Amino acid sequence: MLSKRVIGVVNHYSTVRTPFVHIPKSNVYRFGDSNTASPVFRDLSWTIHENEAWAVVGSGAGEKATLFETLLGHLRIAPIPPPPGGLFPALTEAGRDPFTSLVFVSFGNRRRVAGGAFYDYSARYGAVREEDRITLRQSMFPETIPPAFPDLELPRADGEAPKGMSDAERRAFDALVDKIGLSAFLDLPIIALSNGQTRRARIIKAVLRKPELLLLDEPLTGLDVQNRPTLLEVLRTLHAAKAPRVMLGLRTQDPIPEWITHVAFVDGSKVVVGPKDDVVLKITHVNGVKDRPVVQTARSTQGKLLVDMQNVNVKYGPRSASDGISKAQTVKQSPSVAARSNPRHSGSGKTTLLSLLTGDHPQSYTQRHLHLHGRSRSRIPTPQLQSLTGVLSPELFDAFPRHGGMRVWDAIGTGFDGGFVPLGRENVGLGVLQPVTDADVAWRVDRCWEVLEALGPATWETGAISDGASARAVAEEFSKRKFVDLSVGEQRMVLLMRALVGRAPLILLDEVWSGMGEGMVRAARRYLREGGVGPEQGVVVITHWEEEVPWGTEDGVKRFKIDGGVGQIE
Repeated sequence: MLSKRVIGVVNHYSTVRTPFVHIPKSNVYRFGDSNTASPVFRDLSWTIHENEAWAVVGSGAGEKATLFETLLGHLRIAPIPPPPGGLFPALTEAGRDPFTSLVFVSFGNRRRVAGGAFYDYSARYGAVREEDRITLRQSMFPETIPPAFPDLELPRADGEAPKGMSDAERRAFDALVDKIGLSAFLDLPIIALSNGQTRRARIIKAVLRKPELLLLDEPLTGLDVQNRPTLLEVLRTLHAAKAPRVMLGLRTQDPIPEWITHVAFVDGSKVVVGPKDDVVLKITHVNGVKDRPVVQTARSTQGKLLVDMQNVNVKYGPRSASDGISKAQTVKQSPSVAARSNPRHSGSGKTTLLSLLTGDHPQSYTQRHLHLHGRSRSRIPTPQLQSLTGVLSPELFDAFPRHGGMRVWDAIGTGFDGGFVPLGRENVGLGVLQPVTDADVAWRVDRCWEVLEALGPATWETGAISDGASARAVAEEFSKRKFVDLSVGEQRMVLLMRALVGRAPLILLDEVWSGMGEGMVRAARRYLREGGVGPEQGVVVITHWEEEVPWGTEDGVKRFKIDGGVGQIE
């Protein structure tokens, strides 16, 4: 048996080391496609050994996830990796089932909602329903809650003892939670936590499943600057201890951690693999400086006052989420504001700031000086405020309905009135304060086509225009597609169109590039800088990454820094 194993390793892997992943030169297809179909990946050769740390970098939306799906067995490899090891030789040799030994966590996909319906994401700010009081521990880590009456605990139906944690497992859990910075949030309502906090909790939940390989797609997206090194160090430590091995999915604009030794760069149907220093030269980064046009549009520094905040405080009992916005902070037409968080602690308050600007937060009504569009928040009806504000945020992306009847055109058309249901003629809305006229409908239809042509596939998808087709023809075809069938990046582009289509006076862009491919980011930045936002509009870009702001200080951008819940203009 020993000689047979050694011969197999030498013949198939040409090394005395058994690789962890082994894909010989193969094509990758979707199940159901024949070998004559266009492969998802062509001539993929990829071998991973122990003591290597890998990142998958994708230049387009969904490319990283597709390569991860290959590892998860969701795609067909032809020819299949040879026996006896198959795709995961080291796991097979150890007697482990490879496909129950992998866990995939993506931070680009929305939470599942039954029927694809809209859910009220503003509920997180009130936490008034009983189900909203469920804590992070209760929701994601119930095994850490000791039973109220341990002597009365009955065995499960399968005869096993009640599920819980051993003392050693509990100590390991407490240490991991402490290192990742979530100890203080375990017993807070999960609905009130920030995106970054819930994302880190999902990583811990995945680690508790004890996989051999943990695939994390975009773990840094939406994470504040000071928590990134902490998370990366935790992931490095876990990978070094193989508890579990970790593979990262990164965007081309993301920095590659120092401890990563190898990179798989996905560019369309080609995957370039190798040592980091060799492969990184092939990656084209989206750079916020080099993409700026030489000639900038002149912008007036004066305009109508859109946001005016003074002495704004938001508290949940003894805990303050936004404290000390004590000076007059304003947003006027024309200039952009980059709201950047640099927190001392996690949950910096940028999500709370966004909820105040949209009027979603219940405490926005009680602020003594929160003026939006020249009026006190309490004096503006919410439907009117929604029509005056174009929004793209992680919360809206998760909440937006994805039922089968919603087309791309319908999704964009909801942006005029700020709702979530296609209404009115041509599905471009009914109007808020007064019904739309024929001229209004015509203008709205023209605006839909304008954003579809400016931000549609013709601007970011290679080969989208072929056989003499026009950009308008590509836009028309895209407008008919079902929203639910789009990739994550395509859905985000459509919701960006939705935020911009109505020329709302105030535009709020929170983590706007999350999930988008490189071409999409480039097209969106170009449109925003070159006429997508007019001089009569104000823009707030809410981000942890300052380089993601499409404009610079030379364009009139002001920086609003949130530090430990305290906000101020820099």
